[in-house]
Amino acid sequence: MIFSQLTNLPIIFQVDEDIYTKVNGFLQRSKLSFHKILVVSGRSVSFSYASKIANQYGWDTYILNDNTFLEIEELKKKCINKGYDLIVAVGGGKILDSIKRVSYLININHLSLPTIISNDGLISPIAVIKNQIGKTESIPGMMPMGVIIDLTIIKNSPLNYIRAAAGDILSNLAATNDWVLAHNEGRDHINDIAFHLSRSAANSLVNFEKKELDFKPFLRQIIQGQVNSGIAMSLAGSSRPCSGSEHLLSHAIDFLNLSKNVLHGIQVASISLFILFLQDKLLKEYVSYATATKIPLLFTELLDSCNDEIIKGIFQKSKEMRPGRYTVLDTISEDVFVEKFYQYQGILKTLKETE
Repeated sequence: MIFSQLTNLPIIFQVDEDIYTKVNGFLQRSKLSFHKILVVSGRSVSFSYASKIANQYGWDTYILNDNTFLEIEELKKKCINKGYDLIVAVGGGKILDSIKRVSYLININHLSLPTIISNDGLISPIAVIKNQIGKTESIPGMMPMGVIIDLTIIKNSPLNYIRAAAGDILSNLAATNDWVLAHNEGRDHINDIAFHLSRSAANSLVNFEKKELDFKPFLRQIIQGQVNSGIAMSLAGSSRPCSGSEHLLSHAIDFLNLSKNVLHGIQVASISLFILFLQDKLLKEYVSYATATKIPLLFTELLDSCNDEIIKGIFQKSKEMRPGRYTVLDTISEDVFVEKFYQYQGILKTLKETE
């Protein structure tokens, strides 16, 4: 029985401190039983956690080197040959996404135990996988049947990953505005529950009183926002509730190799502020949220270099990233995009001068 397909949502969701070794207890609590379990991780920190889990219960371990199609094919074969009926994925986005894809391909249940949180892909039905030329592709994956988040592990991870997670959820605001625009133009339909889940995930963070990344209640809210974003995408049947023009521009920047070592969540959050300006929806509290979480207000600060031609190139390439996804970018020309960028830059300069 494939639980995630039956319910379309995880049936185990645990967030607490020092719980990563209690995986089997959570399975038993939900009256779930599996015959052969494989714990998959990366080579470094995640392997230490995976080893402890596997040794405690006598489960097998497997090291995944990268989120490539080749690695996924190898793991898929191993799971089939050995007859595994549950995968426990321990690690960051590359591990979790790879297991989502393997599970989708061979119809096998999996549990996610993240060692970092950096974007809303935690339980989404989307897997980001590297193709043969090293570029990432967003393709179908299976949502996990359970998510176990150990706050002790997350709090000990680099703060920048938590910042990226907090930033990625901010992009829901720009994405849902684009969704409404597409609906009004007859280019898409809206799932109301998915729409409100996505918006509430962002607003709950924007309106949180103490926006400190190492503050446990705020961290819990970030995690809940990620989960709600994943559920929204599942209900919508696409990434629409959490991915709009800000993601198209981000994908274009990645494709053109214009920024290096910038976490996705930070990049899309910074771009979202400009997109909200384009949509005439930029509120003071959104800027305050970005400032509090140390998200750059101007996305070009994340680029290796910037000039008019680079800005135009990003705009042009964004149109190729997801054909058919109608956004605010479809309502303006290349020249207007550049003009609006400099208007936005001017507004930020004025804001800084009045601080």
